[in-house]
Amino acid sequence: MTAARLRPLAHQEHGMLMGQLALVLAPQARTLPVSVSLLLVVLMAWRWLLWRQRAPLPSRTMLAVVAMLVLATSAALVWQAGGSLGRDLCVALLGAFVILKLLECRALSDATIVTQLSFYLLLTLYLTDQPFWLALYSMAIGAWVLRNWLLLHHPEARGRLAIWPLLGRMALIGLPWALFLFVLFPRLDHPLWRLPQSESTGKTGITDTMRPGSIGELIRSTEVAFRADMSGDPLPPSALYWRALILWHYDGQQWRTLEQQRLVRAAPVLRDDASDVATPAPAGMRDYSVTLEASQQSWLYLLDRGIALSGMPEARMSYDGEFFARAPIDRAVRYRARSTFEHGAASSATLPPRIRALALELPPGNPRSRALAARWAETVADPWQRVQAALRVFAGEAFYYTLSPPPLGSQQVDSFVFDTHRGFCEHYASSFVFLMRAAGVPARVVTGYQGGEYNTIGRHYIVRQSDAHAWAEVWIDGRGWVRVDPTSAVAPSRVEEGVDAALAGDEADAVRALRTPGWLRDLRWSFDGLMYTWQRWILDYDRDRQMALLRQFGMDDRLPQILMMGLASLTLIGLVPLWLRRQRLDPLQAMYARFCRELAKRGYERGAAEGPQAFAQRAAAAMPQAAPALHAFTAEYVRLRYGAPPAAGPGSLAALHRALCEVILSIRQR
Repeated sequence: MTAARLRPLAHQEHGMLMGQLALVLAPQARTLPVSVSLLLVVLMAWRWLLWRQRAPLPSRTMLAVVAMLVLATSAALVWQAGGSLGRDLCVALLGAFVILKLLECRALSDATIVTQLSFYLLLTLYLTDQPFWLALYSMAIGAWVLRNWLLLHHPEARGRLAIWPLLGRMALIGLPWALFLFVLFPRLDHPLWRLPQSESTGKTGITDTMRPGSIGELIRSTEVAFRADMSGDPLPPSALYWRALILWHYDGQQWRTLEQQRLVRAAPVLRDDASDVATPAPAGMRDYSVTLEASQQSWLYLLDRGIALSGMPEARMSYDGEFFARAPIDRAVRYRARSTFEHGAASSATLPPRIRALALELPPGNPRSRALAARWAETVADPWQRVQAALRVFAGEAFYYTLSPPPLGSQQVDSFVFDTHRGFCEHYASSFVFLMRAAGVPARVVTGYQGGEYNTIGRHYIVRQSDAHAWAEVWIDGRGWVRVDPTSAVAPSRVEEGVDAALAGDEADAVRALRTPGWLRDLRWSFDGLMYTWQRWILDYDRDRQMALLRQFGMDDRLPQILMMGLASLTLIGLVPLWLRRQRLDPLQAMYARFCRELAKRGYERGAAEGPQAFAQRAAAAMPQAAPALHAFTAEYVRLRYGAPPAAGPGSLAALHRALCEVILSIRQR
């Protein structure tokens, strides 16, 4: 190991490394568990106190004890997570041991390791998500780390070199390469690798069960579930039913999906062209793209009745029109889809007996609701009129739409329909489907999202957890499954204007408070549009979008040739500044520089403040046999350099070159 790498670090350099690592680790608090974040803060605080007090660094024995405590804490977290070593814990372990390395950092070699590991920690920021602000932050901190690395190895550069302009020039030189490789380097269909995520990571959004209050809990969250942009004019809120799951089984307390989803085939694939969405949809259909946030669930959200999608390899579709990804969504994904809006159209399909029995299945209990539905079955022959009778019950009685309904008894449907009259969408959907089944009308519960905020600046919909909703579907012979939203009978404003418009009093204020005030709406929409554009054009630039772009320019079958030609062109362009710099070099100054180099080889270096004539006299005194040639060359150089005219012609330069050759011959004959 060289002496330079063993150089002890100055106090200021220790502080520089500590601040650098703190900035690198700060964004990790977004994803790391609170206990792990506190551990990292404690280790950093310990290092800061030692630096502040100029105290000696801890011994290796103490560091070994601390390392064992860190490993023990990690083992406890792994055990708590059921034996899963997730990516968050892996990142936390890396961060903890980099801090421990900082606690034993004494020489330049140790500082080099800490700086290199800081780059790895910056890369781990992208394992969870890749928002626009994080890209800017990581580039800024990466430049800071590079600056620190330069100062560690060349402390004299602090006062002699403009570091930030140098880094800026380096970035500008690399920018064309980065853009070219981003656009044209072959994209992969799947990631090269993926770290496992621990099971302790919470699942968000709609779940595969529904109980009283389950959707009401989501309403209080403004977290974005997904964003969508579609072709054509914006749709009214009443048309925005984003379907997720069908719930069939009811045990008297909660609804749930089938134990095994009825996946029968791969999801129909929507053919892509060079545009962001598919070719124009037929009448009665709509094309759109969805950017779904991580939910740790496998189901996808499609508008109304989805019929096809693309961008999700190996996606599956059930008999009930549900769409599923091949694995839980643990990162933001984007897919394109097509849906139809023809509800209740004439249909020749018949409901299979097994499905009819499933859609009429009811648990024991709720005698008053059963009696009411039985009267409808006896007195109303038309199933659709029974549907209307149930809706008239909700619309005619004093039912209220509220986030804080009173608790229900053991007979939930009876308690809600005849006693409390207060509930949220899941109360109305659940009770309605129960009444329909008891009246002999096949029915089922559908969960998903309804509505969404239309961003007029970004021209896309923002669907939040607060837009979670539950509705019903009934089977009508000759029409098929028909959507019925019993919530609209009680609070039609919920469907037309959103959940905050349907609530009253303090509840409405609480929900509206979750949204940004009106005077900040445009700013919020602008920022959301920026984030969505980043997701859409940068993060979701996959192989399909790359090939669509190349097809648009007729280059999809020549990608290898274009890639090689582009790299060669960039290499040649990168050499142009060097060639221009060489061309701009003064030939007169170039010959004098060679004169100085020749003398330096013999041990006579020119001083920084030494003039040409003084240098020639010093060299001539040491080399008498070369004195005439030295004085002749210097006199000619001074005349051409400082005399009139200032510009040297070809003949003068030739004479100076001959004088330089005489100098070289004379000093070599010494």
